[in-house]
Amino acid sequence: MNDYIIHNIDITVTPQLFHYENVEPDKSVERFPNYYLGRSIGDKGSELDLKRIRRNGEEEHVPNCVLRNEDGIALLRIHNKENFTFYDLPENTGNEVKDCIGVPQSNYPFGYVVVDYRDGKCQMAIEKTSAWDSKTITIKNSLEGFFNDKLSKSMGIDIKLKEKPEPTTFDEFVDQRTIDHGDVVESFTFEYVNLKRKPTARIPESLTEQMDYHSKILEFYNAISGATTMKMGSTVDNDKLKQLSTVVTYSTDNAFDLTVKFRDYGDYTVSKGIVAKYPMNDVVVSNFKDFITPDIVTSDFDLRSWLDEVFEKVKKGKDGEEIPTKPME
Repeated sequence: MNDYIIHNIDITVTPQLFHYENVEPDKSVERFPNYYLGRSIGDKGSELDLKRIRRNGEEEHVPNCVLRNEDGIALLRIHNKENFTFYDLPENTGNEVKDCIGVPQSNYPFGYVVVDYRDGKCQMAIEKTSAWDSKTITIKNSLEGFFNDKLSKSMGIDIKLKEKPEPTTFDEFVDQRTIDHGDVVESFTFEYVNLKRKPTARIPESLTEQMDYHSKILEFYNAISGATTMKMGSTVDNDKLKQLSTVVTYSTDNAFDLTVKFRDYGDYTVSKGIVAKYPMNDVVVSNFKDFITPDIVTSDFDLRSWLDEVFEKVKKGKDGEEIPTKPME
C-alpha cells in the first residue's frame, strides 16, 4: 500500500477567434475541456512527450506508458532514470582493489499516476515512491508542461496542477498531533514584517503589543522583515502558538507566516497547510490496469470507488476525516 498525493486539475479556457481543429460536434471546448485533456493522453500503450529539466539545465525525456485510459480515468506509469556504474571485480581481489572496470548502466524505477478527468472531478493522484525520492514535483511539472503544450495553443485550454490542501485549521492540527498522535513541538519560527513599511497588515487586538515589539526591532535595523525561531523544552503552550497562527490567517497579503516543527511530523507551515495524501492498495492499480472488475466494488479494490471516496473526503474536510500524517513537500 502506497500513499498518493492528490492534485487539483485547474482548467482555464480562453476563447479563440479561429475554429479549433479536431473538435467533436457534440463536445465543445468551452463546455468539455476535461474531455480533451483526457483525449490528449491517448490510448493504452501510448507514450506521452514528457520532459524534465536536469540540474545541469539540459532537457531530458521522461519515459512513461499509458496503461489504461477510458471512461474519464487514465492510469500512467512514469519512469525515473538513474545512472550508476557497475564495477566488475576480478577474482582473487586482495586488500587493495586493482584493475577495477566500471560499466555505466541505467535503471528505470517508476511510480503510478491516476488522472481523473470525469465531469465535476478533475483531480490527479501521484504516487509517493522511492523511485522518485518520495517527491512528486518533477512528475507534476512534466505532466503540466505536456498538457499545456498539447492544449494551450491548439484549443485555448490552460492546465494548472496544484496539490489539494486539507481544509484543517491550525488549532485542530496542533491538537490532533499532540493529543491524538502524542507528537511534540520541538521549535517554531515566526516570520513578520516591519509594520511601518507594511501598515495595512492586520493584527488581532490581543497580539498588538507583541507585534509592535517585533516591528521596533526591524525599525532599529531598517529591515523590511525578519524571523524569530524558538526552540522549545519539555512544555509548550499550545494556546500561544494558536494565537500566533491567527496573525497569519488575518494576513491576506501573506505578510506573516508561522512554521512549527514537530518531532514526528516534521515542519508544518500555516500558510501552506497540509497536503491531501491518501493510501491506495496495490490491488486497486492492478485491477484497473488488468481490466479486472472486482467482486467487491469498494475503494479497497476498485479505482473509481477510491477516487470518489478521496474526492468526498477532501471536500468534507473537517467533518471528522483523519488528517494525513506527513507534511507538504
